[in-house]
Amino acid sequence: MKTTSRFKPAKLRETIGTGFHGYLYISYPELVDKLGMPNDRTKEDEWRSSDEKTRVEWAFKSTNKKHPMVLTIYDYKEYRPIHEVNQWHVGIKGDAHLVDLLFKEKGLYPQSFDIRKKCR
Repeated sequence: MKTTSRFKPAKLRETIGTGFHGYLYISYPELVDKLGMPNDRTKEDEWRSSDEKTRVEWAFKSTNKKHPMVLTIYDYKEYRPIHEVNQWHVGIKGDAHLVDLLFKEKGLYPQSFDIRKKCR
């Protein structure tokens, strides 16, 4: 029985408007194993980072049109070699409740995700 994914890769234009939501604590090799290769933000293509503060980024969107969500995982202002990074920024646009669903589908563990506390 084939399981249909509830998420698919997002295009760069779909990531516009995502906002920082928290940190994911996992090694780069583990992320590549779970999510595949990231978009390289250092190459001369559509994913190129204009401010050079991000080198790699994974981007996913939900396939459910009633509950849209775009999630990005990226290294923001991280200057260690990419293979040594273990704290990743998570950006979200849309239904943040779908984060757990995406993480479960991709084999990531919620205890490694620290949601940012909003300041009042």
